[in-house]
Amino acid sequence: MIIPEPYRSYLSPESRWLPATDWNVKLFGAHMQKVKQGWQAPLESHLAFELILILEGSQTTILENIRYELQAGDILLIPPGCKHTNECNQEQGLTYFIAHFNVDEVLFRQEMSRPVQMLFPCGGEDNQRLTEVMMKWVDLLQHKEEYTTSDLFRMQAGLLEILAILAEQSSSRSQEAVSPTVAHYATLIAEAIKSRFNAGNIQREGLGDKEIRIEEIAASLQISPGYALETFQKVYGISPRRYLSELKLHEAKQLIHQPDLNLTRVATMLGYSSLAHFSRQFRRWTGMSPSEYRQTLGSIRFFD
Repeated sequence: MIIPEPYRSYLSPESRWLPATDWNVKLFGAHMQKVKQGWQAPLESHLAFELILILEGSQTTILENIRYELQAGDILLIPPGCKHTNECNQEQGLTYFIAHFNVDEVLFRQEMSRPVQMLFPCGGEDNQRLTEVMMKWVDLLQHKEEYTTSDLFRMQAGLLEILAILAEQSSSRSQEAVSPTVAHYATLIAEAIKSRFNAGNIQREGLGDKEIRIEEIAASLQISPGYALETFQKVYGISPRRYLSELKLHEAKQLIHQPDLNLTRVATMLGYSSLAHFSRQFRRWTGMSPSEYRQTLGSIRFFD
């Protein structure tokens, strides 16, 4: 084999390795929606990152008491756990594209969850790079047929490119990183909570009606409950109990987004003994009933 000239300078007698990566990267869903003047999304927060691109019109977003007036072409990143609400006050309405995603790389989550510049204004270099990737997702929404495996790989590749852009944007900030031990145990606790909260466990064990005990998880990891709470809070910024509640709420919203599922079926799938019980819990989470929340969604098409 003949090595092309541009690459010969890389050759040396030393061994060089690319590091292994084993991150859980997930695109929860993405959609494009057109709304009318007066539309308002409820105050909420997510376990996932939220990335919004304004396609037409303007949107007002209040994120942790900071007001953003987003215009066409602007992009806003909302980190996990940040309370926010969106609304449209423009007469001609608003069209936006939004994606929810997550990654279990602890340092990245820690960096992107701190108070940083969340807005990528239209015309900026990072905005242009993010827009290029997000518009490929928008193009995929135009498909009339079922998404292929190739399409799904392209969606995931786009997400990885977005994560790389965001990581570059945050790399210049000097921050105190958590220790490898703390990151290790926090990640194991999160995985333990999620593993108990998969679709099979929800229905078999009725997790809608009972909590996952941090004491049991800590014991399985051979650490104290106090240390488990401390490490988890340090990395994820919320308690394990809140993390579980956010998992339940996110799953509930994903199911409510599916118009072919009636709300009684949604309650059953989440492990609640009755629709009334689920509705009371959902109202405590969001301030509205599941049916009221479904009415705010409009016509939405998701990737997943």
